[in-house]
Amino acid sequence: MSLAPGRGWLRRLRPRFWVLTLTAATVVLSVVTGTIAWRSGTLGMVSVAARRATVQRQPATWRESAPPSSVLLNVDASRVLRPISPLIYGVAAASADELVATGATLNRWGGNPNSRYNWVNGSAWNAARDWQFRNYGSDTSTPSLPSDSADRFVGTNQTYGAESLITVPALGWVARSGSKDEASVGSSGAIAGYDPSVNRRATSVPSFARRDAPFGNPTVLTDGAVFQDEWVSHLVNRFGPAEADGVRFYAIDNEPDLWSVTHTDVHPVDPNYDEELTSFLDYADAIKDADPSAQSLGPSLSGWTSLFYSARDRGTDKYRTHADRRAHGDMPFLPWWLDQVRQHDQRVGRRTLDVLDVHSYPQADRVFTGATDEATNRLRLRSTRALWDPTYVDESWIGDSIQLIPRLRAWVDQYYPGTKLAIGEWNWGADTTMNGAAAIADVLGIFGREGVDLAAYWTSPHAASPGASAFALYTNYDGQGHGFGDLALGATSSAPDDVQVFASRDSRTGDTLVMVVNQRADVALATTVQLSGPPPARAQMYRLDATAPDLQDAGFQAIDSGKVNLVMPAESITLLRIEAH
Repeated sequence: MSLAPGRGWLRRLRPRFWVLTLTAATVVLSVVTGTIAWRSGTLGMVSVAARRATVQRQPATWRESAPPSSVLLNVDASRVLRPISPLIYGVAAASADELVATGATLNRWGGNPNSRYNWVNGSAWNAARDWQFRNYGSDTSTPSLPSDSADRFVGTNQTYGAESLITVPALGWVARSGSKDEASVGSSGAIAGYDPSVNRRATSVPSFARRDAPFGNPTVLTDGAVFQDEWVSHLVNRFGPAEADGVRFYAIDNEPDLWSVTHTDVHPVDPNYDEELTSFLDYADAIKDADPSAQSLGPSLSGWTSLFYSARDRGTDKYRTHADRRAHGDMPFLPWWLDQVRQHDQRVGRRTLDVLDVHSYPQADRVFTGATDEATNRLRLRSTRALWDPTYVDESWIGDSIQLIPRLRAWVDQYYPGTKLAIGEWNWGADTTMNGAAAIADVLGIFGREGVDLAAYWTSPHAASPGASAFALYTNYDGQGHGFGDLALGATSSAPDDVQVFASRDSRTGDTLVMVVNQRADVALATTVQLSGPPPARAQMYRLDATAPDLQDAGFQAIDSGKVNLVMPAESITLLRIEAH
């Protein structure tokens, strides 16, 4: 029999070089997408960050900061910042209903279990540390067809107009079967003397980048191993090459910097600089040989510390000596990795890296885990500034200015120009609430304004949730497929701690679109949107707020001398489409 597929909200472990404490977790498995949903539980994290900046105390309640008497939003329609990629509105493991509700442009096949997906079996994963290092999937007497679950995933995406981002295992071991009776034992930690060979035999089969022989037809597991270039070839034969609407994007595994933590049973040794580089190059080269038009993503790092150090740098002194980094010129990991990939690609005459991929989650207490007390709600909205603002000191164990997107773009410009940028996994928590929806609207606006090329929420907001409606404001606000514009415009707020504003132009129509987020949950705000240029006649308004959590067509607003005067309801998101003619 099969394990019943669950669609519960997936709460991934988000440790960042940490000590873990996990209690009372209920696991739900998804046979279709190879994900694991933590419905409840607690996660303790102990940071090893040595450097902290001074974090000033921020207001915990709205009462501690008086609301502005009025808010002025200036939109400069003459100042185009950059194109907005349609692929920033991505999700992961989304069902058909969720693809429709969010209007998602991309659906990612990713997460910890997909590092150990056996495509030849078709429906077999190992859950790794997320669930007892146990296999799961189809354990019926009738085996699944090769790539069955992945093929159904891609087929659904094609039906609903979403691009597919497929994670290709590069760990070296994939699940032997979908039987939940197969599990590793005695591997709760990478202890001295642990030999993974017994657990590898018990749960897994070897996985390699290349077959180096003609592909089997039909594909069968007769040689005791799985070959990932053969999987890409299968996907090309089934759906066409990337350039002909097949699978466009492949990520080389998932968070390889955490292999020794997440997949301790088969990979107990901490990866170092060299392993993270060579594993990417081996598999990316194999993918490009199987589909030269496909785009590859890497290194799909887990978060902040992994930008600067390898897992092996943790050592026994919590990164103080970082011997691996010192052995590589004391160069932070990600710049070093980019530079090495660039040199390799110049030698071979083609790109193995098309999109730089990192994952980003808020590290402040209780934000991602979905707490909704007033202090956490305020912190959730404030903490999105870590994505771009050099003046914001992250209110977490990081205690530093992250400015993630500008930092990554600067590294790309210096070490491998022309590489695109992905935030391949992100989530700011509480997406069943208006506060979480406001955070989603803020993050999506930041991605467009700051120049992210591809992004995938983890996993997907439920259909009919405020979070799904926040996505729809950017992708399909009127139910007719119209979304936010494709050119980012300059926009400023006189009260940025209370009201966020993002603006764009639709290059097809010339219309200006303005997204306004009233973050305050305590008061409606009188707001004026001031537009530059010739004054248009009217603006169509769409709105999401706490009194009407479903997306509403709020009718037309008059424009007087280039101004739109609004009253923004408390905790609301408003989209204005300002007609060019």
